[in-house]
Amino acid sequence: MKFGLFQSVQLPDPGAQVKYYKEALQQVLWAEQLGFDSVWLTEHHFSRHGIVPASLTVLAYLAAMTTSMRLGTAVAVLPFHHPIQLAEEAATVDVLSNGRLDLGVGRGYQWGEFHKFHIPMDEATRRFEEVMQVMTRAWTATEPFEHRGEFWSYNDMTLHPKPVQMPHPPLWVAAGSQTSIDRVAHHNWNLLIGQGESFQQVAAQVEYFRSAVQEAGFTYSPDRVTTARAMYTAPSREQARRDTEAPFMWFKRTGQEVGAPPDHRVELLPDDFKEYRRRFARGVYANYETMWEQVVLFGTPEDVGERIAELRHAGVENLIFFINYGGIENQKVLDSLELFATKVMPWFKD
Repeated sequence: MKFGLFQSVQLPDPGAQVKYYKEALQQVLWAEQLGFDSVWLTEHHFSRHGIVPASLTVLAYLAAMTTSMRLGTAVAVLPFHHPIQLAEEAATVDVLSNGRLDLGVGRGYQWGEFHKFHIPMDEATRRFEEVMQVMTRAWTATEPFEHRGEFWSYNDMTLHPKPVQMPHPPLWVAAGSQTSIDRVAHHNWNLLIGQGESFQQVAAQVEYFRSAVQEAGFTYSPDRVTTARAMYTAPSREQARRDTEAPFMWFKRTGQEVGAPPDHRVELLPDDFKEYRRRFARGVYANYETMWEQVVLFGTPEDVGERIAELRHAGVENLIFFINYGGIENQKVLDSLELFATKVMPWFKD
């Protein structure tokens, strides 16, 4: 199996943003020394829930600071980006890292972000599809091209630099519903499964994606799926609970603040966003105890290892760990990474 980080920077203390950034970067460099394979940065706007609005900028910095880790976005929210500028920035990171970029993308889901950007959520899918079309053409075109789309138009377009990886960096698309997974399979993209899905849902999504890829006429392999999980391991379950509950629930609460419409009025969302939002208001997302049992990888190394073995049995070979939620103490995060690398990782490194 391959293990990486799903890195974010939150801001529980508004006066400590420099501190939180430095700690997050320290965690990445420590993880590379410990043998982790990758780091993926998530994009958020306008909220203390996440203060990395420019993930490729941070990855350009990490391209110089790391030597072997792959560098990923999880995800770049395509409706918020100019497609040519994003293609240029991604290609630049791929050049600076000598071909280590994985570009994870999605259409977004946070109502507050769409509202503040003044972008209608019912345009999200169409904007996503047009950005993907323009980016891939820009990376692969051998001569100038024109584009006339719903949202963007270009004349005699060329792109420099070109990516190092050919024909372009691997594309990973966040998806959860059968409709969105079908879209990923139809285009032969790779699949990103979010950290909020239950273990049972992950197994079902992996199996559905495998079938959809094969029905679309493409070759499926387990390394085409990357799954995100919150992870923390400590010598005892009691310590793991004590260290994680308050910061993790702070992270969950602030995500609801930016993600939901005013007063959680689901009727303000387009139809294809409503069920997604309802899922995050009930069931396994309701409280810390149910998330401990059905979603997160918290506990002793033995606890975490057993859960990972279940995920592997379900077809998961790539796991990326969300580790620094809610201002959890930096030294505890570093210790958790080391405990995982020394006690859990050897079980799964073939």
